[in-house]
Amino acid sequence: MQKQPNKGLSRRDFLKFASLTVGAGVLAACGTPKPITPASAATAAPGGEIQPTLPAAVNKDAVQWWVGWGELVPFFESFKQMAKYKELMGTANVEMKPSISDEVLFTALAAGTPPDIASNVSYLDLFSREVCVDISDWVSKSSVIKQTDFISGNWDGGFYNGKQYGVPTLECFVRFGMDYNTRMVEAAGLDPEKPPVTWDETLEWHKALTKFDNAGNLLTIGLDPMDAEGSAVSDGFLAARSWGFKWFDNATGKFDLANDGMAKAFDTYAEFYKVVGADKMSGMRQVAANETWGGSFNAEVQAMIIEGYWHPGETQAQKPEVAKFNRATWVPVPEERRGEKVQGTGGHYVTFFKEAKKAEQGFKFSEFLTSDELCGKVFKELGWLPAYKPYLDKADPKAFPGLDFYFQSVKDATDMQPAIACPIGSFVQTNYDQLSDDVNRGKMVGKDAAAEFQTRCEKEFKNAGFSK
Repeated sequence: MQKQPNKGLSRRDFLKFASLTVGAGVLAACGTPKPITPASAATAAPGGEIQPTLPAAVNKDAVQWWVGWGELVPFFESFKQMAKYKELMGTANVEMKPSISDEVLFTALAAGTPPDIASNVSYLDLFSREVCVDISDWVSKSSVIKQTDFISGNWDGGFYNGKQYGVPTLECFVRFGMDYNTRMVEAAGLDPEKPPVTWDETLEWHKALTKFDNAGNLLTIGLDPMDAEGSAVSDGFLAARSWGFKWFDNATGKFDLANDGMAKAFDTYAEFYKVVGADKMSGMRQVAANETWGGSFNAEVQAMIIEGYWHPGETQAQKPEVAKFNRATWVPVPEERRGEKVQGTGGHYVTFFKEAKKAEQGFKFSEFLTSDELCGKVFKELGWLPAYKPYLDKADPKAFPGLDFYFQSVKDATDMQPAIACPIGSFVQTNYDQLSDDVNRGKMVGKDAAAEFQTRCEKEFKNAGFSK
């Protein structure tokens, strides 16, 4: 995520397609990557300084599971009452530490005190540095974790250099849609039955939906193209997918960012910021309720948002009075690609650490996370869907307003690909955000930002030990 439908659903069409997308996350490293050490931990993850305080275990005998999400907290303890949990875990306990940042995790790894397992972290940054356990042997002996039961794009994303480091769980499925609030759209004099399909058309909607009060204070916006999935590099990289270029080649380790498509994406997004004002957009984001993914949509401050399949369910859970106005459509494409319907797979894993004491018990927990009872609970509470095909085949496409688009998109997409996995994904994300901000503020133009993006990523890739 955070990540993610069809009348007469052709889910089997989706699963058939997914089985063809082999190799999405199987990278071929060309050199020896730098290890995670106390000296390198601060630069291995975005954010700068190492955070000095690591989360303490309440129960030192429990499997320690660190996750980037906070959404599981309200009902995590209910997992332990499920029959499959008791069957697989026995008397073992799992302690979840929520909202863990990459900085904290990398610091723990550098100190030699990692958790047993982790999820919603920078997977490839970890897989490529040999701090994770190759779980191939555990998988081969498992009666639960079977390759044929998982969407291939997600399954393959758990591998690096032929070794399996992750089990796809909890939040997977398709990643792209533009959700919009029909009440706000109608109030702006727009037709919710005819949503925009190109960036130019979306910009016109954005202008109509952006409102200020008499004092010039920002009230509402149409779309922040850098919000949520709009800017998530590791989850599909919308700019590259929308403008139709492959930003990184895992087989060769080559980047393609200094191109016309990337330049146009930078400049196009900047047009949305000009309507609002970069400072006012930033100010809106600094309001606590608007910081998180979906927060400004829930508050009816933002009328459109680019998110995955999880958006309808999360909105229903967080703000049902807004969810009833939710509808979803295709993400915008440039005029020259009009008619293309872009979609992609991606998602999350449980990954396991070498220096951990209970990683193998953690693998049992990952088996539990595929169970029907668990998947059903998470879908009901959060709207999250797994990469586990036996459950996907049972999920209701009409469970939440707007969800049916995502299921239908599996059948109708003309351009559907898995996310590209890059071992310096955290670095790419940080620099994409920085350069976008520079363009949005008029400090650079798209062409220069794209060239600088290419230069920075090539340099880091080499410095990190991945290129020859």
